[in-house]
Amino acid sequence: MIALAPANISAQLMARVLLVEDEPNIASIIVFKLEREGHQVRWESSAVDVPGAAEAMQPDLVLLDSSLPDGDAFALLMALVTHHPVVMMTEFRDTTTPQRARTAGAVATVEKPFKPTQLARLVAQLVPAPAGHP
Repeated sequence: MIALAPANISAQLMARVLLVEDEPNIASIIVFKLEREGHQVRWESSAVDVPGAAEAMQPDLVLLDSSLPDGDAFALLMALVTHHPVVMMTEFRDTTTPQRARTAGAVATVEKPFKPTQLARLVAQLVPAPAGHP
């Protein structure tokens, strides 16, 4: 069987993305869309596993859910932003959470629910193209 890459991506990996999301249904949609766009995605559902995953993967971008059941997402954000750009994904519909995330160092915030295509566009904007590519 021959598997062809989608026509809209190059054969070259675009970005390494670490996804931190505790909801499997949301995570699977994000992983599917980003991988389809050519990104390498590692999904972690537990805050405890994120530091080791970030160290091992050295992601170009971290997508971090603001409400994790097993840890403080904002403490995790502050630890991650010292080495990686982080986008905070939040389901809270107020101005406090996005502002708090940006103050803590997030490069952007995304309000849930969002369309996977919108998230993929944001990832493409935030992660520079590989050297020698526009």
